[in-house]
Amino acid sequence: MESGPDPSLMVVADDLPWRASPHPGVRWKKLHFDGQTSVVLLEFEPGASYGGHRHPEGEEYWVLSGSLEDAGRTVTAGTWIQHPPGSVHRPRSEEGCLLLVRLPAPIEPFPTRDDGSPDGIGH
Repeated sequence: MESGPDPSLMVVADDLPWRASPHPGVRWKKLHFDGQTSVVLLEFEPGASYGGHRHPEGEEYWVLSGSLEDAGRTVTAGTWIQHPPGSVHRPRSEEGCLLLVRLPAPIEPFPTRDDGSPDGIGH
């Protein structure tokens, strides 16, 4: 029995360039984009934070190294998080971290309080 072409997709992250984000100390690499869903590596330098934003279709990420402060808790390497559609947060990393992030839709900037919670009534 003959098989067809291998449908697997392989990406070597070390071969991809880091891209600057709009947030100092945060950079990313695009591993995959199918026209809607993105899979990226996101790196936080020590002390860096990502501005408040909303996930209209949710988000999931896996902490590969370091730790991340998100929604009032600190998550460490080996932790997987799934945020529901419409979630709002403002993650930061005191020690620095590397995340593998899957986004089913682009994020939207969203004002947050210092603790990362939504800023505004009805949000």
